[in-house]
Amino acid sequence: MIKGEPTWIGTGSAAVLAWVHTSPEATSRGLVVVAPPAGRELTLSALTIRRLCIILAQAGFTAVRFGWRGSLDSQPLLPTDDAVQAWQADVRAVVDGTRQLLGVHDLPTHAVGYRTGAAVVGSMLEEFDTVVSWEPVAGKTFVRQWSRLRHTVAPHVPDTEGLVDLLGMALTPEQAQQFSTLGIPQPSATVTSEPGAADEGTEQAAGAATTVVEVKEADKRRAKAMYGVEPFDIRVHDDVLNRVRDALPAATARPVAAELHTVLENTWTDANGHQLHERVVEVGPEHRVGVVTWAQGYGEPGDFRGAEGLFVSGGGPDPRYGGGEWPLIARALAADGLVTLRVDRPLVGDSTPVDAIRATNSYTRRSAVSFQESVDWLRSNGCEPVHAGLLCSSAWAAGLSAVHGSPLNVQSLVLIGHAEWKMSEQLWEQVRETYNADAPRTAAATGTVNRAARNSAAPQMPTRKIRPGLPGVLDRVLWLNDLRISQGLPAVKAVLRDQVVQLLRTRMPYVLWQLAGKQGRLETPERVLEPLSRNTRVVVLNGPDDLPRWQVTRADRAVDKLSAAGRSVRSVESDRLDHSVITATGCRTVLETLRTELVGDHAAGDAQPRIAPTAS
Repeated sequence: MIKGEPTWIGTGSAAVLAWVHTSPEATSRGLVVVAPPAGRELTLSALTIRRLCIILAQAGFTAVRFGWRGSLDSQPLLPTDDAVQAWQADVRAVVDGTRQLLGVHDLPTHAVGYRTGAAVVGSMLEEFDTVVSWEPVAGKTFVRQWSRLRHTVAPHVPDTEGLVDLLGMALTPEQAQQFSTLGIPQPSATVTSEPGAADEGTEQAAGAATTVVEVKEADKRRAKAMYGVEPFDIRVHDDVLNRVRDALPAATARPVAAELHTVLENTWTDANGHQLHERVVEVGPEHRVGVVTWAQGYGEPGDFRGAEGLFVSGGGPDPRYGGGEWPLIARALAADGLVTLRVDRPLVGDSTPVDAIRATNSYTRRSAVSFQESVDWLRSNGCEPVHAGLLCSSAWAAGLSAVHGSPLNVQSLVLIGHAEWKMSEQLWEQVRETYNADAPRTAAATGTVNRAARNSAAPQMPTRKIRPGLPGVLDRVLWLNDLRISQGLPAVKAVLRDQVVQLLRTRMPYVLWQLAGKQGRLETPERVLEPLSRNTRVVVLNGPDDLPRWQVTRADRAVDKLSAAGRSVRSVESDRLDHSVITATGCRTVLETLRTELVGDHAAGDAQPRIAPTAS
């Protein structure tokens, strides 16, 4: 199957979730293991890696992608694990597991190492016929760059004690040092394997050489657009992926199993002795990919015996695992007794169309509808009541659905990083058309749709000293005239519109603010929170990244007003939260909030006591 089939490879606490892409002819020219980047780069490059595997399968290869332990849906990296040894073991497990699925053990075996993935497979060259080192980066460089970036993008969030936070991946200091020992494989070099080092029965005989090919994109903007930009702006370039494909040697196609007997469920025991289960499932009419996590004794999919359910979804067009936070949170809450479901939104993650070359806009009504499908899946499988924890654009989509008369049917709703009230899908479509990751830094990011303008210099705003008091009024008029001359009347209108909106938000009397919201002339917090909280307990969790916006739109007053009217709605503030929840501390803050609101004895509004697990 070109679009890929999921399977757990390995067992228990060492299992990784992999996707195997095969040619429809039930033949293979060779097995290609795609070793991904680490941390946030892994999430941002998910579409790129998936598209590469599709292209490889179309070319007749069997391509397999996976998440390292400690990332994506794979099992956590334990504090006692040697990071390098664990990730090398992941690669070996993926190779062996895929061979078993194919029913052929002597296929040519290659590896494509992307970014830090090249450093990992570069430390085990002798186990492959060919290694493609694609945009390689050494472990030491990665640790240095991302530890610095973590304190640049979230300086207000304290470090989690005892961990080196690399955004989307947290290691112990010992593991960070182990990771830092990984270098970049040298291109055009060969490494001779020791006699007996190759797996028994493989085509690579003892003494054979491994070819190392380096693939780097000359245009760094295009390269970074595939692994290092904001999620909704990721863009994939097939010509680059074709270069990676063409770096692999051609070989005669050989028959393999026509049907893969994949493993869709994994069982393990966590550090506290809880036996947990995870199963890959399909949700909704589009068969979107999801993973459900539950504890032993609470039933199983199809019969969760009245256990409470929780649906979670992330920001941007991040896949079901978000930036890596949802698997960790799901497993912790499953141990507390919540059946937790994470699902790809439409056209996102592993539910992305085969030919997609850029991330899908997640700010759509279709996303909002998909949330109810996920909630309904939990109910149809025996969960009651059902709650939801939604981050950023997912929280926005829930608000969109409520404004249009279809609020999410859950008992409790925790909105994380929710401070945007403008329910305009067209706004986000325009952003996607006028902002492009491939454009130079100086290119215009706003304006009418004009693809040619992406490579032009950004217009310069006029400069004029603004004096205080009444003379400043004249200065502003003259500045606007300068703007009209240099950029045209539309630019003047845009500036005036922004100024009017800011004035309304900060100076309009609250009574008039509310009236404008009721009439639909302004997108006010009440207009969103009122329908959301009619039959649902709503908690909004915000950190310093979102609080200024929360306050300028008077959301704090909206919460007070609705609460005084008898609605179960309140806001929670935490200085330990970053907007995208990609810091280790931010992830733990979300977990603690969900645990307090949904699991704690004082969680308000519970319709019934939590059911005690039955004996297995």
